Amino acid sequence: MVKQAGAATLAGEVAARLRAAVLSGRFHAGQWLRPADLRLEYGVSTTVVRDALARLAEQHLAVLSPNRGYHVVRFGQQEVQELVEYRIVTETAALRFSVERGGEEWEEAAVAAFRRLRTAEAEHGHGSDAWFVAHGAFHLALLSACGNALLLEASRDALAAGDLFLRWSRRASAAVPAVPSGHRDVDAEHDGILAAALARDADRAATLYREHLQRAAARMAAARRAPA
Repeated sequence: MVKQAGAATLAGEVAARLRAAVLSGRFHAGQWLRPADLRLEYGVSTTVVRDALARLAEQHLAVLSPNRGYHVVRFGQQEVQELVEYRIVTETAALRFSVERGGEEWEEAAVAAFRRLRTAEAEHGHGSDAWFVAHGAFHLALLSACGNALLLEASRDALAAGDLFLRWSRRASAAVPAVPSGHRDVDAEHDGILAAALARDADRAATLYREHLQRAAARMAAARRAPA
């Protein structure tokens, strides 16, 4: 039992390091994640590495290909479309429940998270590492009162994958300045979602949230299609 607990802890630690490596761009979209190489790099057993890769796949950051192993999720049109559809289903449902069930603590947490997001943008810039951390925290704060652990976990993992795609699209945009911005005001979108949630207007909050995700998906698709 102690050995099992230790292996699980190690797998969690390796999964966290792999996740950070994917988010930072060290492992690129579609790159194969070889257990033999990772075992040597992290100084753990192959079993621990495989467990960590399975956890990464559960977070939608890696994919298991039969007979070939794991690779980082690919940044293609199909992947973008599938993820945004999944996020719309899970996260708007969680948001609706939060609007219905959340109390004053939830409201205060959501407002505080929004303020931290604006501070991160002002101090570090939109799309910075600090911004992405605050961005994820804001979304999770909105969903946190849903009262459904399974739904919240699914939303958390989907949000992490969504932020990964956003990071990739920003890198593509930086490399190809001609990618259109779509004239988005992301801060205003977040503000609108928060205002609707605090007003306990679940329908409007869910609609704005869905549109927010769809605009992000369109932006990612534009970046992916941009010529090199």
